Amino acid sequence: MTGAAQEVAPGAYRIELPLPWELETVNVYAIRLEEGWALLDTGVGTRECFLALEASLEGLGIAWSGIRLVVITHTHPDHSGLAARVLERTGAKLWMHAAECEQLCIYADAGRHEQWQAGALELAGVPEALRERMRKVFEGMRVSFARLEPERELCGGERIAARMGDLETIWTPGHSPGHVCLYQRESGVLFSGDQVLERITPNVSWQPGHDALGHYLDSLRMLEAMEVRRVLPSHGAPFAGHRERVGETLRHHEERCRQIRAHVTEHEMTAHEVAAKLWTRKMGALNHYFAAMESLAHLDYMERRGELRSRKAGAALVWSLAA
Repeated sequence: MTGAAQEVAPGAYRIELPLPWELETVNVYAIRLEEGWALLDTGVGTRECFLALEASLEGLGIAWSGIRLVVITHTHPDHSGLAARVLERTGAKLWMHAAECEQLCIYADAGRHEQWQAGALELAGVPEALRERMRKVFEGMRVSFARLEPERELCGGERIAARMGDLETIWTPGHSPGHVCLYQRESGVLFSGDQVLERITPNVSWQPGHDALGHYLDSLRMLEAMEVRRVLPSHGAPFAGHRERVGETLRHHEERCRQIRAHVTEHEMTAHEVAAKLWTRKMGALNHYFAAMESLAHLDYMERRGELRSRKAGAALVWSLAA
């Protein structure tokens, strides 16, 4: 049941909160500090989510004033949408990666975000009517993109003094430029955010000036080398066997690249056309957006490695095999 708290490590509680989208739920974590509590992520900015979080904290006997620190894994709305409201209630310090602060400046500025998004979707070759539907979806989500001013901008390697032992921040860019995980080295507990999920693979969207997929895969390989006994993800239940799951995810993206090579061998394609080949089920505007942007990230990754080449065709890029 969403809102209920489950102890998943000594002094760490998983709180499952409702989402208004197909994914349905997100996990936030209440972690006992040496003094007070930390909250890892906050949930989406809806009334239902806030009430579920409030009820769960009350069930744990945690007053709003008892939360001393809020850590944001990344600024996607299901993770940071309630942050401004939680910070107002608690007076807590906010920690998030510097790259997420930069990204949130774009998300929180309606005009700037729409301009950035429109340019990216034109580059992907998304038809105008579908772009407009996507724009309206994000317009409704904009309440979750409030500006945040962190007390500390993270870069990775910072430590949080918790009852379960020091938690180390691990910078894992790719899914988002400043995505961070928390790692308790002695017990091998990894709060993985969206970086490692047991049942699904996180969306890896194209980001201007970044090799988003390359960064994501490098982050996976870094985590693969670490000693992890228990993964506490942002979606789904805790699980063990992180190396097996990392291996599955790496192979998933290798297969995606293989499929793309096969498709563009036949003729030049836009990212939107590639997405239609890779995702054949009927999708709403939001999932169409994710599919097009993830396809663009794969195409960009493959061009950076000399497998593909692109050229402009109007406002869009079309892709073919490199000579």
